[in-house]
Amino acid sequence: MSDEQKNNDWKERELGALWVKTSLSGTQYMTGHIELKDASGKVQLVIFKNKHKLNEDGTVANEKAPDFRVYKSEEREQRQDSGQEASKETVSASASTDEDALF
Repeated sequence: MSDEQKNNDWKERELGALWVKTSLSGTQYMTGHIELKDASGKVQLVIFKNKHKLNEDGTVANEKAPDFRVYKSEEREQRQDSGQEASKETVSASASTDEDALF
């Protein structure tokens, strides 16, 4: 299989992309999107490290708990209309207090 064929294969399987960001309080999180070609199209996401995965001493509290939680992101206008903060960083910081690095 040629490199071009492999690249096309991966391109066909790609669902979206993620970016690591840092909130004003220093909390890291990811934003991005997935596109479901056979459904509603592009869905904006925000992803936080699961703050309930570890105990305070750093040991694993629940082996079956996910490492990250994925949420559908709201448009800025929706957050403003519902009385929530307009800043993504402010919203993200309030959703997660775990300040450890994602990776």
